[in-house]
Amino acid sequence: MRVEEAQNRRLERSKIKEDFNHLFSMTNPHKRGKALENVLNNLFKNYGVLIRESFALNGTDGEGIIEQIDGVIELDNRIFLVEMKWWDKPVGVGEVSHHLVRIFNRGHACGIFISTSPFTQPAVTVCKESLSKALIVLVNLEEIYKVLDQEGDLNEYLKRKIQAAIINKEPLHFPV
Repeated sequence: MRVEEAQNRRLERSKIKEDFNHLFSMTNPHKRGKALENVLNNLFKNYGVLIRESFALNGTDGEGIIEQIDGVIELDNRIFLVEMKWWDKPVGVGEVSHHLVRIFNRGHACGIFISTSPFTQPAVTVCKESLSKALIVLVNLEEIYKVLDQEGDLNEYLKRKIQAAIINKEPLHFPV
């Protein structure tokens, strides 16, 4: 039975990789962003780390949507709020700060910010300075694709990034 489960997971990953590659041909940024959420949530689910797919929180006084979360995962008994961006410009302080506020407002939550574009040095610095208050890890989408393409262990890869953030105060670390 275990052999069959492993084979099924590999087949699912192959399909996820196809879906991943399809993202690059999508021209509508909104649709591509939603598709990216689905691809990454399916990937996390395949590795057994997904807790909750994207969701929105509505205000209690008719304000409509007040917060949108791209996903929630659990690693090393920690809850991580996941933010995903597919932009053609670098991710700056404003974007990471917005995600940090979500994390801070939850007390014991941690964060992962995944982006197709690079993070500006000021954004990395803000995350580094925030590590004393909350754990945040910055991930380039290319890193995740490489793990998938090389049939690596996503859990172990993310754990090494988390360790670098905690031990070396490096929220943007590229494990080898």
